[in-house]
Amino acid sequence: MVYTDGFLDDAAAIWSDRVQGCLGRMLSAIEAFPEIGSPDIPASIRAVYGIGVRKAVVEPFDLIYEYHPDTDTVIVYGLVPFRAAP
Repeated sequence: MVYTDGFLDDAAAIWSDRVQGCLGRMLSAIEAFPEIGSPDIPASIRAVYGIGVRKAVVEPFDLIYEYHPDTDTVIVYGLVPFRAAP
C-alpha cells in the first residue's frame, strides 16, 4: 500500500478514536481485499483523483483509493467528508 501525502495529512487531522479505529480496520480490509471499495464515485471526486478510483466508507468520510491489479498495489489518496462530495 502506498499512502500519499494528502492521505497522511487527512489521517493526521482525525481526532476521534472511533474514526481512527474504523480507518485502521478499513485499511487492513483493503489491503487484504483491494476490490471491496465501490467504483461508484461522484463526478467531483473522479475529476480530482481519476477514473480508476474506488471509495470505502469510514464514517463520516469516503476513503479514496486506487487498486492496480497488474502490480497488486493500492494507492490511498485521501479522506473526503461525505458532505464535500456531491
